[in-house]
Amino acid sequence: MSKPDEPRDRAGRRGRGGRASRSRAVSYGAALVAAVLAAFAAYGFLGSRAATAEVKIGAPAPDLTFTTIDGKVHRLAEFRGRPVMLWLFATWCPSCQAGTAAVADHLAELAGLQIIQLKLYDDLGYPGPSIREFARAYVRPGQGSPAWLWGDASKALSYTYDPKGYPDIYFLIDRQGIVRAISGAPSTAIPQIVAFARGAR
Repeated sequence: MSKPDEPRDRAGRRGRGGRASRSRAVSYGAALVAAVLAAFAAYGFLGSRAATAEVKIGAPAPDLTFTTIDGKVHRLAEFRGRPVMLWLFATWCPSCQAGTAAVADHLAELAGLQIIQLKLYDDLGYPGPSIREFARAYVRPGQGSPAWLWGDASKALSYTYDPKGYPDIYFLIDRQGIVRAISGAPSTAIPQIVAFARGAR
């Protein structure tokens, strides 16, 4: 006859079977907790990359922050009242290099357009030159402009405006802060960018 203090298993049996069943239940419970925690961790990681606002043509440009190479933090809303080309790039990207040289060659035609060229967060995880080195390599002396800002996109700005991680993407934003065009590789779209700049004057 079994002792009264021996635990029962699910079938009501006492003894070692009960202890084994309880041990298995604890193991299953621990596995379930681990799975839930892993799911939350995965959701948190993916959620950090998820856009907090959608960027659409015809909709207001989400007002997020960036830091210029002189260390100043700005918000996109500061540039309301001016047409803006918000350009997100990676410093190792060949089309970004060609686009930068092309924009530099057409700055006179882009007069009045505020260009904000920002390195994507963490350079999309690949090594590349610094922003200053990149600018020196692809913008010849005398080709710069006070209306051409260089800097780093915040994590939120990178993931909101470029959730798929394209290394070369730009947005044309009108004086009211409305997104009017989204495209990539500016070197192939200079006429359209010039037309936008002229139409916004």
